[in-house]
Amino acid sequence: MSSNAAVPGGARGPVHVNVHTYPAQLQYPPRTYLLFSILVTIFFFFPTGLVALVNAARVNSFWKAGEHDKARKASRRARNWGLLTFAIGLVAMAAVVLFSSISYVNR
Repeated sequence: MSSNAAVPGGARGPVHVNVHTYPAQLQYPPRTYLLFSILVTIFFFFPTGLVALVNAARVNSFWKAGEHDKARKASRRARNWGLLTFAIGLVAMAAVVLFSSISYVNR
């Protein structure tokens, strides 16, 4: 017996499924980066950290409203602004350490 014998109506053609698109119910919301944004805002640089924090807070509200593209964009912005804040903080800390070590050596 062939494998098509169990299928009523005979053989069926191949089923074409696009594996890259899913219904909205099956998609996962993007990362919010909320904790990361809070930490870099407190410990590194407040102005750009605040922008990261605002974008991180928007991710879930956009996702729940069905605006998935806006949610992904807000997630990317939160990550990028958070990384920028982290980099600014590291550069500022390195500058403080450098200038304080120079002034310590020169006294």
